[in-house]
Amino acid sequence: MNMATKNNSRLVDFHAHCLPGIDDGARDVAAACSMLQTVAKQGAETVIATPHFYWGHHTVEAFLEQRQAAYGCLAPHRNALPHIMLGAEVLLREGISRTDLRPLCLQGTNILLVELPFMRPPVWVFEELEEIAYTQRLTVMLAHLDRYLPWYSAEKVERLLELPNVIVQINAEMLADRRDFRALRKWLPAVDRMVLGTDMHNTDDRAPLLDKALRTLSRHRVGREWLELIEETTYRIDGNTISEQRGGFI
Repeated sequence: MNMATKNNSRLVDFHAHCLPGIDDGARDVAAACSMLQTVAKQGAETVIATPHFYWGHHTVEAFLEQRQAAYGCLAPHRNALPHIMLGAEVLLREGISRTDLRPLCLQGTNILLVELPFMRPPVWVFEELEEIAYTQRLTVMLAHLDRYLPWYSAEKVERLLELPNVIVQINAEMLADRRDFRALRKWLPAVDRMVLGTDMHNTDDRAPLLDKALRTLSRHRVGREWLELIEETTYRIDGNTISEQRGGFI
């Protein structure tokens, strides 16, 4: 990957629905370009495009073809856009670990962005995550962990964080509001790895709020600590520290 250097940190949006026409994000090329230009103005130099992957609705192979076609539509506009890398937001479903998920990892890594179901977690959620981590030897990045506050107790979150080398992705929207940030601080245990994503789908009701999130974080001691953690995690992902031998992010 080529996203950041330790002394010249670049801001990366790790979660964005910005490829045209592939999911419920950007509806067309014009919308995609508007979203990408907006988040670039807010400070993002790299955006990882993570369209939804729903196991059972399409195969990995078909999804990759659709993703590549959508990405290709942006080719004439690349010079006016931030750097785009490819990934997927993989909805966790019972039995999904039987499928080879490696092609869906964030480009150039063994990191899989996983969306949990929006409900109180049944046992199979943890079983599937463990299979992905230990059998497929992938590093799990938990998509928008902040959105599970209504369903996951502190005990359940602690169990999620027991996954080897797990990375927590937080949505900028949750950090943009100081009250939401306060609630998140109380709910989320200390984590070792954190990244930021906009989870943008458009420029209206699900717009990128990266600038507001950064402003909130910079004004609070814990927020500044999180910013340092986000920078460090991004640097380590980008610094060729993805270990094939150990199967995880070090």
